[in-house]
Parts: sequence; structure tokens; C-alpha cells
Amino acid sequence: MGAQGAQESIKAMWRVPGTTRRPVTGESPGMHRPEAMLLLLTLALLGGPTWAGKMYGPGGGKYFSTTEDYDHEITGLRVSVGLLLVKSVQVKLGDSWDVKLGALGGNTQEVTLQPGEYITKVFVAFQAFLRGMVMYTSKDRYFYFGKLDGQISSAYPSQEGQVLVGIYGQYQLLGIKSIGFEWNYPLEEPTTEPPVNLTYSANSPVGR
Repeated sequence: MGAQGAQESIKAMWRVPGTTRRPVTGESPGMHRPEAMLLLLTLALLGGPTWAGKMYGPGGGKYFSTTEDYDHEITGLRVSVGLLLVKSVQVKLGDSWDVKLGALGGNTQEVTLQPGEYITKVFVAFQAFLRGMVMYTSKDRYFYFGKLDGQISSAYPSQEGQVLVGIYGQYQLLGIKSIGFEWNYPLEEPTTEPPVNLTYSANSPVGR
């Protein structure tokens, strides 16, 4: 099985609207556990990452990926830019910053998302390296990092209602060579309904 076929099969395991982001225990519909493990092993042997999705840019270098978090949303972002190149990215998951991913150096720009705000679309610009990004949010805000100079591409979720939950790609000494974005549905807030108070009249059979 090739890398493309393996990635398409893994995509089929992504969750559907109305479910939480937590992975389902046991077997996934249409895919048994040994088969899923075989797909991940195939990607590892081919030298590729174990996440599935499109990457933008020429590629090459070391792979990176933000931490997969089933309990927290992306609440902030840091992007380092130097010598007209995007050097590294870092996401904030809940109240904690994830590890910094990419090359060293550059000046860091930091943005904080408002409660209930999500990144819903991204524009990226590449030449030999990532030159710039623009991120749009669900509250009609946008953030510029670097400069949109070169070949410009847009990235957005395939399903309505999905938001940015992860970033991955490749980097070399000078900066990021390729980048991709993982989209999924926001975490569901637990809901607790207030107890129902039953009142009975004097004439009710239950109240006698």
C-alpha cells in the first residue's frame, strides 16, 4: 500500500459532526485495529509523518507537528520571522504553550484568541521557504505574519464548522520548507441540565 492510499484510509477515521475530539476506543467503523496499525507502520517505513493532510511548499528537511490534544483548543499562536522567512511556529493549547517548532532565530509575533474564537482559514506564501501567513478567525479578525510574497495558497477545512486544531510540516536551517494544517470540529462543552422539579396538586392521584 502506498503513502497516498494509507493517508486516505486514515482520513476516513476522522470524527464526524456532533462527536467529541476524543479518540474512540475499540474498532473504528470499516477498519480493524491491525489494519490501522499496518497503515501507520507503512507511513513510518516510507519516511513520512503519521498525520494525513495536504502540505504547502516545496518540502524537504525535518518533520514537525504540534502536540495532538484532545482536551484543549488552540488559544494563541507565536510565529517567528527573520530575513523575510518564517522561521518557526508555536501554538498555545488551553493555558499552556506547546513546544516551538522549526528553525532558530527571528523576531516573534504573538497573538491571543478570544474565548470561543477559532482559526478558520489560512493563506500562505512560499518561494524556496515559507515567506508569510495570514490567519482568519471565526470572529472576523485576521493576523499577518511575514509577507505574502511568492506563490500564494489558501488552506481551509473540508467540512463546514471545522476549525484549526494542529499544524505540521518540514523545516531546514533557514526556515520552514512546507506547512500543513489539521482541521476538526471544536471540542464540545459538557452540558448539565437542571433537575426537573415536579409539583402536584391536591387533586392529582400522585399527590394523594
